[in-house]
Amino acid sequence: MRLIVTDSYEQSAYLSAQMILGVIKDKADALLGLATGTTPVAVYRYMVEAAQQKKADFGKVRTINLDEYIGLDGEDPNSYLHFMRKHLLDPCQIPLERVMIPNGMADVQEELQRMNLFADANPSDVQLLSVGVNGHIGFNEPSDVFYDRFHAVKLAQKTRESNSRLFPSIEEVPAEAITMGAGGIMRAKKIVVVVSGSDKAEILKKVVDGPITPQVPASVLQLHPDVTIVADEAAAA
Repeated sequence: MRLIVTDSYEQSAYLSAQMILGVIKDKADALLGLATGTTPVAVYRYMVEAAQQKKADFGKVRTINLDEYIGLDGEDPNSYLHFMRKHLLDPCQIPLERVMIPNGMADVQEELQRMNLFADANPSDVQLLSVGVNGHIGFNEPSDVFYDRFHAVKLAQKTRESNSRLFPSIEEVPAEAITMGAGGIMRAKKIVVVVSGSDKAEILKKVVDGPITPQVPASVLQLHPDVTIVADEAAAA
C-alpha cells in the first residue's frame, strides 16, 4: 500500500487521473472500475480534458461500475448511470455497449447473476475508489463478513445521510443498492483510492494502520499488492 499526501483535493484528483490514463495508454481496451459520489468528480474532469485534448484515446476503453441504487431508472438524474454518463461516458464517447453497470429497475437476482458473470471473467485493470466516513468502499458497509461478489445491500443510515446532499431530501435516498463485493474490488490489477477532507482523517487512519476487519471495509485494501491512496493533507492528518 502506497500513500501519497497532496496539497489539495484538486492535486489528488489530477494525480489519480494520471494513474488511470497511464493504464489506458498501456492497454487500449482497459477495463476501468469506476466509482461515483462527489469525490471522483474532479478525477473524471481531468480524464475528460485529456480525451478532448487528444492526450488519451477512449476508443476501446470498457468500464464497470461498483454499484447502483435499487429502484432508480438509469434516466433518473440521481442514478449512477446518469452520473457516469454526465461526468465521463458521454464526454469521452464511451458507448453503453462497453459499459457494465447494475440496472436498478431489473429483477435483483437476475441482475446479480448478470453482473457476476461478467465480473468473474473480467477483473478490472484499474479500480478507482473513494472511502466513506464509516470506511465503506462501493456500498460495502461495515459488517461481520467481507462479501466476495456483487450483492444487494441495505444502506447504512450514515451513508444515506452523506448521499442525501445529492437528493431533494433524505427520504428520497434509496434504502438499498447493488454493489460489487470486496472480493471483486480486490481482484482489480491496480487500485487508486482518493480520500479528501478532515472528516475522513479518522477513518483513513484505520484503513491504513488498523486491523483488517469487515467493520472497516476499506481495511481489506492492506492485502492488495498494488494500492495507491492519494489523500490531501486534511485527510492524511
